Amino acid sequence: MQISKLKLGLLIGGPVLVILIAVAGYFIYSGLSAQHAENVEKVEGFGALVMPATDTIDPNDPASVKLAPSISREKLTPTQRVIATLKDERVQLLEEAIMMRQEIMDLKSQVAELESYKRTNERYAPHTFNEEVSTVHTRSKQLLATLDESKRFTRRQLTGMAAASAKEYRRFLTMHKLVLEPEQIDVIVNDHLPPYAYCIGDGIDVAANNSREEALLVEYFKTDKTELMSNRLKSDLKAIVNPCQTLFAKRMDYLIR
Repeated sequence: MQISKLKLGLLIGGPVLVILIAVAGYFIYSGLSAQHAENVEKVEGFGALVMPATDTIDPNDPASVKLAPSISREKLTPTQRVIATLKDERVQLLEEAIMMRQEIMDLKSQVAELESYKRTNERYAPHTFNEEVSTVHTRSKQLLATLDESKRFTRRQLTGMAAASAKEYRRFLTMHKLVLEPEQIDVIVNDHLPPYAYCIGDGIDVAANNSREEALLVEYFKTDKTELMSNRLKSDLKAIVNPCQTLFAKRMDYLIR
């Protein structure tokens, strides 16, 4: 059987054409792969410059994420400019976050100061503080009545001593702006005011030359009145109170250190 020239050409040229197509496809694929790798490298390099590594970013320092100075924005592609713009917005957000954080800290400090001021004002409000001093006065009077050392004093002297204790309690706490817990008040009433009261009692016994002067001294500790006192008695009153206040202040020093 004779094969026509057309069929013979197809039989010979077909495999050759397939080989040529395969070779051309290989070179095209290689070129595309190389171009892709180059594009990836360029993008990674740009990303390293525009978006630095996270371990170099300090959230408290926006300057740590600014663009590298070697990059000129005019030379960037549109895509790169979008990325750079997003980068600038990120820096701005960081700066605003830092400012807001500082403002929050300042506000917390102000709130703490206001709360302390409110507690102090409530603590020394006339009604509340007067009640506390009155309670201290009553407790001191009751305590002195139960102690053996009190037997050497008269009932009127004990009355003046309890009043003097409450008076000194008010003066000391007001002067030092102290806000005490109930257990702290207990310690003062039970441990620190009795020595002060006995100091005052001994002073009354020495300063008063008669029953009338003793009554005037007791009245002073109850009401602060000194109008009926002689100058000599006023001077003696000061002489007996000052050392007792010094003694009490030393015992109370642990609260103001």
